[in-house]
Amino acid sequence: MKKRILTTLLLTNCIWISGVYAQSDISNSVLITLANKDITVSEFENIYRKNNSPESNDPKSLDEYLTLFVNFKLKVKEAEELGYDTTAAFKNELSGYRKQLAQPYLTDNDLNEKLINEAYERLNSDIKAKHILVRVDANAGAKDTLDAYNKTMAYKKRIAKGESFDKIVDEIKALRSETILAEDLGYFTCFQMVYPFETAAYNTKPKTVSEIVRTRFGYHLIYVENKRPARGQISAAHIMVKTTEDLSEEQNAQAKTKVDEIYAKVKAGENFNELAKAYSDDKGSATKGGVLPWFGTGRMVAEFEDAAFSLEKNDDVSQPIKTKYGWHIIKRIDYKGLESFENMKTELKNKVARDGRAIMSRESLIKKIKEEYTININKKSLTEFYALVDESYFNGEWKNREAALKKENKLFSIEDKKYSNTDKVYTQKDFAEFLINSMRKQAIVNSKQYVDGVFEQVIDAACIQFEENNLEYKYPEFKALMQEYRDGILLFELMDKKVWSKAISDSSGLREYYDKNKTNFMWPQRVKASVYSCSNDDVYKKTLALVKKKAKKGYDDQFIKDEINKDSQLLLQIENGVFQKGDNDNVDKIEWKKQVSDKWSQDGKIVFVEITEVIPTQPKELFECKGLVTAEYQNYLETKWIEELKNKYEVHINREILSKITPN
Repeated sequence: MKKRILTTLLLTNCIWISGVYAQSDISNSVLITLANKDITVSEFENIYRKNNSPESNDPKSLDEYLTLFVNFKLKVKEAEELGYDTTAAFKNELSGYRKQLAQPYLTDNDLNEKLINEAYERLNSDIKAKHILVRVDANAGAKDTLDAYNKTMAYKKRIAKGESFDKIVDEIKALRSETILAEDLGYFTCFQMVYPFETAAYNTKPKTVSEIVRTRFGYHLIYVENKRPARGQISAAHIMVKTTEDLSEEQNAQAKTKVDEIYAKVKAGENFNELAKAYSDDKGSATKGGVLPWFGTGRMVAEFEDAAFSLEKNDDVSQPIKTKYGWHIIKRIDYKGLESFENMKTELKNKVARDGRAIMSRESLIKKIKEEYTININKKSLTEFYALVDESYFNGEWKNREAALKKENKLFSIEDKKYSNTDKVYTQKDFAEFLINSMRKQAIVNSKQYVDGVFEQVIDAACIQFEENNLEYKYPEFKALMQEYRDGILLFELMDKKVWSKAISDSSGLREYYDKNKTNFMWPQRVKASVYSCSNDDVYKKTLALVKKKAKKGYDDQFIKDEINKDSQLLLQIENGVFQKGDNDNVDKIEWKKQVSDKWSQDGKIVFVEITEVIPTQPKELFECKGLVTAEYQNYLETKWIEELKNKYEVHINREILSKITPN
């Protein structure tokens, strides 16, 4: 909520416009000096190029926008003087925004674009495959990793000599091994498998076996059975009669009889949704009439999916089909093919960011960072950890932790001579702390190999952090954006205290403002009236007779309505209240004076109006216009506050420079 308010605040207080630009020779010139602080043309320009506005065609309007900009900066200056920018709450909030704003700069955008396009291309087709997996942990030692690879290679050589993939799959299944797995995956599409597996599958021709592919699960061989055009997505409902493997023959027969009876009711035209609610064993969907979430390839068991996609038209219903969960009767509700790339791009971008593909983008960025900056590594300092990381570390009880924490030699540094001309030094102690935070009970591996692997992780993380710290130096637009968010947060906090919350909580001040300005909150002329809509002429005559007796007999509209509608609630409709011009067309048709009007026909009804009082123009009571009064009082408080700030802080505008800024 606060982020949305902050964005609105920045917009309304700065009136960002695209059409104001500065000539290159004056971009660094001082346009405004506020409390001895210089503001350049480029800062003014950056704020105003955020949006388009037709007013920017008028050179006079530039002064108006400049006034808004100066007012904005005055408020920010006051917030700084009051120390709002030093509070922990402010720093935490700005840090949170910075993390979000930095993300687009901490990725390889060119690679991301390629991955997004690749994903969309893959979504156009489905892959049917089987695979063999030789399990090995991603962090396994060299020996275990090599053993797993060699086992996978042995299977590949057997296939290359002519053995069928299915024969080897059956052999592996018979072994019931925990380390070697073989399974039929059915059809799948993009984002449903880990990225390296997906890539190998899509790059393998049907009826052939992939090269060996490594994932975090181990080594795979993939046999691609088929590749077909994507099926799209379907919305369906189902009625399920549940069965389990332990049912007797008689119980299975009863389940089949039940589903056939339900199917007969469907075919006889009974409501599918009501039948699902009454009979379906899938209680999650039964309450919704059997309706399931949209699904596509790989989301349902193959038999269910095939039956659903075989339905050609909306409202078509399948015959009972059997899956491992039981019997199903499926009704097609709707279907949609793959959406256009433009419509899916945002969704694909988000999926790529959450998928294993994000690792590729990060690795690519790290590679560029390492090429851009200078990284100096003290290998001697690193080798000291080879002996310190022993079996006790892998058991989660590192006996050498204190000794490691006492080491303070330089381990590596990152230097930037192009942008910020700064460097960052990481010590052995920093590395020891990382090792401690990463420590867990795990398999014992080669110490040197483990330390080197962790060190690479530390280097990579340090590169990303260094790049993030450098963003203001590398990207002027990021620096400007951070300045805007910083000023916006300060402005929000102070405006809330000085204007918004004050106007709401200061009831006496609000009352005083209302009393002085109540003529600004006027009711126009209004009437108290009743509009009578009669179903026929006989009802009109009876209603009119009662209306004419209202004052004398003390009748009200509810009494009249009850009298007329004794036999039907549709004979007479009455709309009454206080109306101003434009509220009611029927009231607007007649002269505004106390009267009972003539009748007229409207939408098959006979209509007439009674006006009982004409209310002259008058001020609204405070409770009737409190929202408007509060808004005006806030404007008053803000205007008064700005005048105080102008008296407190000296502002100088370089009119000569201002005259050289050309509205586009």
